Order: sequence, then structure tokens, then C-alpha cells
Amino acid sequence: MRIAARAPNHLGDGVMALPALQALSELGTLTIYAPRWGGALYRSVPAAVAPRGVMTRSDAAVLFSPSLRAALESRRCSRRIGVSGDHRRWLLTDVVQVETHRGDTYRRLAEVLGARVPACPHYPVRAGDPVPEVPMGHIGLNPISVSGAPVEWTGFGELARRLRAPVVFYGGPGEHARVEAIADGAATQVGLPLPAFAGALQRCAVFVSNDSGAAHFARACGTPTVVVHGSTVPSRTGPSGAMSVEGPRPSCRPCYAKVCVRDLDCLDIDVDTVLRAVERAHG
Repeated sequence: MRIAARAPNHLGDGVMALPALQALSELGTLTIYAPRWGGALYRSVPAAVAPRGVMTRSDAAVLFSPSLRAALESRRCSRRIGVSGDHRRWLLTDVVQVETHRGDTYRRLAEVLGARVPACPHYPVRAGDPVPEVPMGHIGLNPISVSGAPVEWTGFGELARRLRAPVVFYGGPGEHARVEAIADGAATQVGLPLPAFAGALQRCAVFVSNDSGAAHFARACGTPTVVVHGSTVPSRTGPSGAMSVEGPRPSCRPCYAKVCVRDLDCLDIDVDTVLRAVERAHG
């Protein structure tokens, strides 16, 4: 069977799709159409990884991206499996119900073709992967998210000052200025390629993050992870096996909006609460 898979657009969702993609690769010849990080993230999946675009003719297309564009790009495939929405129902041959947690939705998509999907994402670290100069046993802090202020807890700087272990602040490409401002002189690692990030996480005792792609990747690497949830909730998008810290639940939460039209009440989480979670995760 020739299978085309349209990977999600964001890193965290891409990590959540890892088990389903691994399972699909066992059913036939798989091509994954993915963003620029796809080759690194899916390197352990026996599949070809191609840039996003029109898919080659295949027996089935599994659309992890819920967009109309992804469905249009799969139109040459005999079966087109996805969730409805974005005015694309007419393009799909198999419609899957959206589950509560996004990772479960991805599992359902692969199961349409008979795939047996593992429970949790796993990103294997290779012996030859680069390892950045970070202290063994450090606490990793990830204060920034592409999703914006509604998921960005503002207590990371104070948390770093109160931790008794070495601290390293992490960030993604283009986040240098913001990360360094929060780090206030502490060590930083920003814009690491995924294999190097995985190498750094092997030296990390606990990774503390907002609900972001970095948090999902840390858990896939096996690093104990604490996730501070603002506008999001762990039951929908939390990394598998992470320790969750949640604040107040105003009527608008969860919203998954990039801009808050209220007062970010959902992020009213004190540093002591997060510090206790880090201590529990540290064991």
C-alpha cells in the first residue's frame, strides 16, 4: 500500500502524530509531507519525508493537518482520511470524529487503515547526536511559545532565581532576544536543531515549559517535564506523561486563542506552586 501522510503544521502536534506515523509506516510505503522540521523529527520513521505540497498519487492519504489546503493537496489519492471542518468534508472519503485529546484524534486517523498505534510518542536519541555545552542535571526552562501570551506564564525568571540546580533557558529559532531578556544573564540555548535539543535534554533533570512544542518534544525524549497551562488544558493538548500545573479556570478557558481579550486570569499561577511541581518531578 502506498500511503501519503500530511503532517501537522506545528512541532507539538507533529510530536503527537509520531506514534501514528510510525504505525502507518508498517502498513506499506509511506511518504510524510511535513514542515521544515519534519526530516529531523521523523528521522526514525521508515518513510520518505517531503516538503508540504501536492501529494503524489497514492492508495491513501492520512491528513493530520485539518486544513482545506491539505485536503486539496491530497485529491489525487484514492482514499482521503481526515476530520471534517474548514469546508473540506466533500474532499474526504473517510471522516474521523475529533477526540478530546489531539493525540487520540491522530491515532484514530491511522486506525482507519488498520494501523496499531503505540500509546506515547518516542524520539530516539542517537549516539552521534551533538550535545550542547549544558550542565548535567540542569533544570531546563522554556518561557516562550509561538501561541502567544495566553500560554506564556510570566514567572520563569523568578523560578530560575529560586531553583537550587543549574538553570538553562531554551527557546526556538528567532526567540533569542526574548529568551535572553527573561534569562537575565543565566545560560541560554536558543534555536537548537532537534537532534542537538534532544542531546541537551539527556542532561536535563527536569524541563519546565508552557504548553508548547518543546514540552511535547522533551517528553518524547524521556525527560521529566512540568507544563504550566494557561489558556490550554492538559486533557486536550498536554504532553503524554507530563506533570501539569494549572491556574484558575475562568469561563473562557480553554480558548486556544493567540490574543486574550480579558486579563489572562488563567495564568495567575504563583511561583511556589510551580516550584513544588519541579521538586516532585525531580524525585
